[in-house]
Amino acid sequence: EKLLDKFITERTDLEKKEMNSKHAYDMLMQDLTAQIQQSTQDREDKAKAKAKALQAKANEKGDLQDTADLRKSDQAYLDDLTATCEQKATDFASRQELRAEELEAISKAIDIISSSSVKGSAEKHLPTLVQRGSALAMLRADMHSTAQARVAEYLSKQARSLDSKVLSALAVRASADPFEKVKKMIKDLI
Repeated sequence: EKLLDKFITERTDLEKKEMNSKHAYDMLMQDLTAQIQQSTQDREDKAKAKAKALQAKANEKGDLQDTADLRKSDQAYLDDLTATCEQKATDFASRQELRAEELEAISKAIDIISSSSVKGSAEKHLPTLVQRGSALAMLRADMHSTAQARVAEYLSKQARSLDSKVLSALAVRASADPFEKVKKMIKDLI
C-alpha cells in the first residue's frame, strides 16, 4: 500500500508537472503568437508609414521643383523688367539732354532774330516796301534776309549734330518765306 500511495503521489506530481508544463507551453505559445501578430502588425504599420513618408517626400520634391521653376521664371522676368527700366531711364536721360541742347539752340536763334541788327533791318526795309512803286518786284524777289538765313543755317547745323527732328523741322520752317501768304494775297488783289 505504501508503494501504491507512493506511485499515486508520484503520478499525481507528474500529472501536475505535466499540466504545469503544458500550461507553460500554452502560455508560451500564446505569448509567441501574440508577439508574432504584434510584430506583423508593427511591420505593416511601419511599411504604411514608410510608404506615406516616401509619398510625402515625392510630393515635397515635386513642390520644391515647381517652386524652383517658378522662382527661376520670376527671376528672369525681374531681370528683364530691371533691364527695361534701366534702358528707359537711360533713354529718358539722353532725351532730356537732347531737349536741353535744343532749348539752348532755340534760345540762341531767338537772340539772333531779336538782335538789333535784325530789328533795324526790318524797320529800315519793311516801310519802304510798301511806299515804293517797285513793291511787286521786291515781293517776287527772294525775301530771305541774311539774319533769317543765318538762323536757319544754325538750326540746321544743330539739328544734324544733335540728330534732332524737332530742330530740323524748326530750321525748315525758319528758312521758309514768312511772307509767302501775304505775297499771294497781294498778288490776288492786283
